[in-house]
Amino acid sequence: MLAAAWLAAAFGVFTALLWSVYVVNRHAAGRFGYEPFSLPNAALMLLVNLLLLSALALALALALAPATEPDAAASGPGRAMMLAAAALLALGMLVVVARRVGVGLALFAVGLMAVGAIAVLPSLLFMRLAAASADTDGSGPQASPDPDQNEPQR
Repeated sequence: MLAAAWLAAAFGVFTALLWSVYVVNRHAAGRFGYEPFSLPNAALMLLVNLLLLSALALALALALAPATEPDAAASGPGRAMMLAAAALLALGMLVVVARRVGVGLALFAVGLMAVGAIAVLPSLLFMRLAAASADTDGSGPQASPDPDQNEPQR
């Protein structure tokens, strides 16, 4: 029963964070003309996310490995390089986004994408594909079965 409650709470938090992506995008697009959660930004932040996950996996592997293992000392610099690369990429994205939408929204967007880009990117991609599909299937304002209706009025 407790596991089901934790699962429901985790799903609620996940859904709320994905909903916040769309709310922040709508707000920033209306106010600043720029979406901080754009596809290129999310794709770049996916690298940050994967570097952080790799460093975490390496740290867990080292914690579970015996202390006498010779690879334990050699993997420390690799983990530091992963974290440094992730920090540099995230800082660069923070500077780019903060110049366009403000520091508060940029901190939220870059922080959320750093830990959740693996879920944000597919969500944004599916949203764009759904919008493109809606435009091409006749439900958009430009689509008309009569070609004369698309011509400008004289």
